[in-house]
Amino acid sequence: MLLTAGTAEPDATEFEVSATLGSEVYGILSNPFLDGAFHTVSFRMRVTANDDDTWSYEEHAMMRIPDREGLVDHVDRNTLRRIGEPLPNPVAADVDRRGV
Repeated sequence: MLLTAGTAEPDATEFEVSATLGSEVYGILSNPFLDGAFHTVSFRMRVTANDDDTWSYEEHAMMRIPDREGLVDHVDRNTLRRIGEPLPNPVAADVDRRGV
């Protein structure tokens, strides 16, 4: 699990968030299986809001993998397109009505 943070101006079309292993804020946690299979030591993601109503991201997870020398940079990138207007979460609306 990652809890990341970054800063951006209100009208920014690009921003970056990151997390580091061992940080008490905006850090990285894992379960026993994942921690043994690959040990994530840092994570960063750059997000770009594009002019064509899409947004793109590129993320880098630096991992220590057993039987491999040094760190492995796992990269994931994609561009996403909105398929409809956002809808309120009905569970959240129910919680608000009940005051929970």
